[in-house]
Amino acid sequence: MIRYQSSAFSVEVEGAKVGIVIDGVTVARLDMRSAVHQLNEKGETLRDEEPDEPVLVQSVEVGGGMDFIWRGKSSLWKEKQYILSVGPLRFAYAVTVSGKGRVDGIEYFTGNAAEAGHGSDYEFQYGFYPCQSWYNEEDYYFRASTKCHRWSVLMVPPMFCYSFRTPGITGQLALGLCARPGEHNFNSFDYVPTTAGWRSAFHLETDQFGHTEVDGTWQAPWIVGFEAEDEFDAVRKYAEYYYVSGLAQVPKKKIPPKFWHGPMACGWIQQFADNGLPWKGADGAREPVYLDYLARMREAGLTPRCLIIDDKWQTEYGTDIANPDKWPDLRRFVNERRAEGIHTLLWFKIFDPEGIPEEAVVTTEEGERRVDPSHPAFLAILDEALHRIFSSDEGCYDCDGIKIDYAFQIPIGRAFRTYSGKYGAELLYDFMKHIYDRAKEIKPEAIINCSPCHPYFAAVCDQARLHDYNPDNRYCREDMSMRAKMYSIAMPGVLLDTDNAGFNTKRDTMRWLLDQPRIGVPDLYCVSPIPGGFAFDGSELTALSAVWEEYTKRIDMEYGEGG
Repeated sequence: MIRYQSSAFSVEVEGAKVGIVIDGVTVARLDMRSAVHQLNEKGETLRDEEPDEPVLVQSVEVGGGMDFIWRGKSSLWKEKQYILSVGPLRFAYAVTVSGKGRVDGIEYFTGNAAEAGHGSDYEFQYGFYPCQSWYNEEDYYFRASTKCHRWSVLMVPPMFCYSFRTPGITGQLALGLCARPGEHNFNSFDYVPTTAGWRSAFHLETDQFGHTEVDGTWQAPWIVGFEAEDEFDAVRKYAEYYYVSGLAQVPKKKIPPKFWHGPMACGWIQQFADNGLPWKGADGAREPVYLDYLARMREAGLTPRCLIIDDKWQTEYGTDIANPDKWPDLRRFVNERRAEGIHTLLWFKIFDPEGIPEEAVVTTEEGERRVDPSHPAFLAILDEALHRIFSSDEGCYDCDGIKIDYAFQIPIGRAFRTYSGKYGAELLYDFMKHIYDRAKEIKPEAIINCSPCHPYFAAVCDQARLHDYNPDNRYCREDMSMRAKMYSIAMPGVLLDTDNAGFNTKRDTMRWLLDQPRIGVPDLYCVSPIPGGFAFDGSELTALSAVWEEYTKRIDMEYGEGG
């Protein structure tokens, strides 16, 4: 056995098994074998079997650490190489395959994937994954005996990092999925327990679904591991690794335009409210509704500096042309608001194919039609839309930002191929970077408001929105504060749009609305009575107005005005 000791953890290498020791406890004994499955021409998964353990061929000291290299082969690949690089701060594990095929998915530390109960030994009892389900079916925390597959409409994508807590010790094991820029061709990172007889084990897996082709040698996305004080320290170290290793751009420190700090008023719930107007829901994204909204806010002493026109101001989601029945002259409306000190943002739905030519649309196995954001035909339409939204040219809207939504509708599955070949988080990143770069070329001070919660996306996000809150819940302040913590860890320094309060019960809503300035940019969704819900009374609007007034005064003083 070869042992390496760092200040926080140690590794014990014995054959193709590696023990991770924290606080004197072997919290996991990792099998170095990982299965790299393939997808055949019929769309069927070919399982990667590796009955023989790989051979340790090299163990060398490198700087203050050690590198271990194993070689093996499997049913699908001519050769497989496993590298474990251990240093004072962390360890990194990578698998490289040689051969030819389309990668369907990867199971890390799985041993021989053909065996029942395959996987690696573990001593931990609880896991944490920084992604919460919108539908209340899952939480951040889970038992190690249960599978963790998180897909969220709230954090897209989340940080792909687990932490595991072992009773009786203080340190936690953190394992995160990493990839080079351009190679994040995955959507999920799952924790999977297995059992066979008395033995229980685990492995981690991610999807590629045939969107990565290998012809030669290919290194899969790798796993980085840390010892962490707690779950927040774990994801903090994961995010920091992305920055210091050059996998993500460190956002440049800058002083944003003052209006980026709001307060903001989004009209989404107001579009459903009992405001005496005939339009409701998406049909309520109309000029009269927003003029009424502004008038009601003025009456309550609320002065927003940003106004977000929500779903569906446009005729078609894909082309983003203002519906003339709802907005006879959107440019005039924007100009009038700017004269009042209010900057207008437009809600911006992505991946919806409405109005997009068929050659730029893909269809998933479930029959869902989605935009291929890498297709030249779509990019030409997108560029026209962004110019129309941000430019001050005649016939354009001269808006000051967009609120990107529906990133969770990214196409998932094996049945399609995108024009660029990109998939998953990488496809989304290319899409958002294109939007960000084009918007900034037209209007550098424009706000790009969006909801990725991963360091890879930090350079294409001006305001991270904490996203919607399920009205079935009654813990808005706690829920949103937790999300804010995740976003601040993933993208340090990014402005936080405190976003929706749910408007379920008055108490739950007011607790969050009055606390928003502590977290980020205050954001109000409604002032009128809610059908089946509640109506603010004068004292509540007075309190909210006072909170906004103090927040605005503080921002003004920070920018050298009024102080």
